[in-house]
Amino acid sequence: MKSLSTKAKINGLTLIELLVVIAIIAILAAILLPATTGWPRRAYRVVCMSNLKQIDLGFLMYAEDYGKTYPFQVSAEQGGTKEFIFTSHVFPHFEKLHKYIQGQQFYNLLICPSDKTRKAGTNAEAFTDLNICYFLNADCSLTNSPSQSLLAGDRNLESNGQPVNPSLLNATTNMNLTWSQEIHLKGGNLAFADGHAEWNKADGFNSIIQQQSVSTNRLCIP
Repeated sequence: MKSLSTKAKINGLTLIELLVVIAIIAILAAILLPATTGWPRRAYRVVCMSNLKQIDLGFLMYAEDYGKTYPFQVSAEQGGTKEFIFTSHVFPHFEKLHKYIQGQQFYNLLICPSDKTRKAGTNAEAFTDLNICYFLNADCSLTNSPSQSLLAGDRNLESNGQPVNPSLLNATTNMNLTWSQEIHLKGGNLAFADGHAEWNKADGFNSIIQQQSVSTNRLCIP
């Protein structure tokens, strides 16, 4: 795995060390959560957030190599996946992370344990959108309010009360966007351009879209 440069080190940790710390925290949190009826869902939510944080770090490493841009903002000729935005395929964008997050760990990070309809991939030849649980925002910005710029999140979205099928969703500020109940109850996890991930209540997703620097955000949903 490629190591972070001196500039990209976070508090003196390399990416490998940071991924290990995040994984340990996620496991401990899952073990220590109260043994109540909702325990499995809460534990899965923690693991899902940990996945998004590590995915986020992988995209930051790509951006370090490609002038502060993500693969879906770079043409294929220059090592990106921009042309795939309008094909409704999401896996080519995620494939670019395999350079930075190697082995089976790469495939495992793309699966939320609460999403029972998706399974982790095992090899590049058979890798498809069905091995991914997270959408990507093709209009995410690393340079314009990165702490508010939406990068990725749980795929089970609803628009104006209707489930969003795998597609390219043009999310506008006048849409009523939320999550269905099939993965996480009452909300979903989101990752942002500055590297942080957070839990968002179902009725709070609209405010996230309204905070974006552009009026329409193209969400690539697997």
